[in-house]
Amino acid sequence: MPTFFIITFGCKVNQCDSAGMAQELTARGWGAAAPGTVPDLMLVNTCTVTKRADQQARQTIRRLAREHSGAPLWVTGCYAQRAPAEVAALPGVQAVFGNQEKATLGRILSECHRGMAGDPPAPAPGTFGPPGLANSLSPLDLPDSPSSRDVSADSPSPLRGEGRGGGEILPPPPQHTGDNGPLLWVEDFSAAPPFRPWRGHAVPGHTRAWVKIQEGCSHCCRYCIVPLVRGPRRSLEPAAVLATFQELAGLGYREVVLTGVDLGQYGLDHTPPTSLAALVRRLTKKPFRVRLSSLEPMMVTTALLDELAAWREFCPHFHLPLQSGAAPVLAAMGRPYGPGDFRDLVREISRRFPDPGLGLDVLVGFPGETAADFAATRTLVESLPVTYLHVFPYSPRPGTPAAELAPLPGNIIRERARLLRELGQAKKQQFLEAQLGQVREVLVEGPAPRSGYLQGLSDHYVRVLFPGPPAWRNRLVKVRLLTRQGEVLVGEVVGEP
Repeated sequence: MPTFFIITFGCKVNQCDSAGMAQELTARGWGAAAPGTVPDLMLVNTCTVTKRADQQARQTIRRLAREHSGAPLWVTGCYAQRAPAEVAALPGVQAVFGNQEKATLGRILSECHRGMAGDPPAPAPGTFGPPGLANSLSPLDLPDSPSSRDVSADSPSPLRGEGRGGGEILPPPPQHTGDNGPLLWVEDFSAAPPFRPWRGHAVPGHTRAWVKIQEGCSHCCRYCIVPLVRGPRRSLEPAAVLATFQELAGLGYREVVLTGVDLGQYGLDHTPPTSLAALVRRLTKKPFRVRLSSLEPMMVTTALLDELAAWREFCPHFHLPLQSGAAPVLAAMGRPYGPGDFRDLVREISRRFPDPGLGLDVLVGFPGETAADFAATRTLVESLPVTYLHVFPYSPRPGTPAAELAPLPGNIIRERARLLRELGQAKKQQFLEAQLGQVREVLVEGPAPRSGYLQGLSDHYVRVLFPGPPAWRNRLVKVRLLTRQGEVLVGEVVGEP
């Protein structure tokens, strides 16, 4: 059996894509490479949202080429989509394929490694492939990424569904970089591609399933590379989402996370157009709780909040990209709201959902950001009931309008990022302290490193430890929060689990 592993950079959508590619490989007879062995295929799924993301990907590719000289090394993801020739020139790279081609990985492999995979054995009912599949997914957090500390380390779980277009997807013919050079499969988005859902199931060994229901973005923020590397907005049909939820209910999941590149744009590409609020209305009364990934502030409508507030299984956790608290900077970024609009939105969320988890993305050092602009951002964040911050120093991305603007000095950007991260830590500690004495619903993920304790995630996105037996794994329990240990709360189960 040929073996593989995947190293993943970046967002949860990228991790969903890695899980889908792993399922595709498994279905074609591949297995997860054991630690310390040389795999038959190494896949690197890249990010390009910042310059540092590109650097980290290059470093990893060079390291893999040194450690596993001669082993097939393939690269995909947003960096590969943006600069395929640049990626192909890195040592050891044998093939580069873009984001659209991820869904055709099996066919591409069949073309390049015909006869390696063979016919896969039939999996047992309710299983997802050979043991160790989850170990083949190796998310690689950027060392300086503010999300690496706050975001759950759960592997993502793309689910099977019939998307718009349907049918088998054929890969485009490869391009050659030269004699015996890497092969390139990178298609642009000029043809407005359909949504391409993964055919695999959730990765085993995890209590939380991730369902990618949306891809691409049709906003035009002047700093953002995402529309260029992910294409325009496109969505999974509601019937396919409903079918996936039914499947997950049968598999016994207790939490499902709906995710997308711009989740709030869900359904706007359909004919006739629909919305995330309309989808939520159809997803209620399921035997598990549901969480939403990041939502753009301008896409959080009154109708959506109405539906979420009425949904008993909804986890009151919102992640909103603020980016700046200064009106001139937001206008320069192309963000279609002002600081007052954002403040009003957060107040409305807090009114409808007591003690919600509230995470913000903040981009510091955008060209033209003055000291007064930065002070306005700090003041706004200080005034909001924030749970955590993800702080990103501005990084010009080739091809975006903002890349042509004169940058701020690096030392100013770094200092502003440091100050906001300190504020984020203070806000998080304040929030955690305020939770002591409360009773919250926690999904038990399994044993904690502390003997006799379990670990889990609360409905409002707080990591929790509490005494209990391993048999409680994958249960929803009520936990009274008693003490804080760093960024984790320790409690005790209330009532019968």
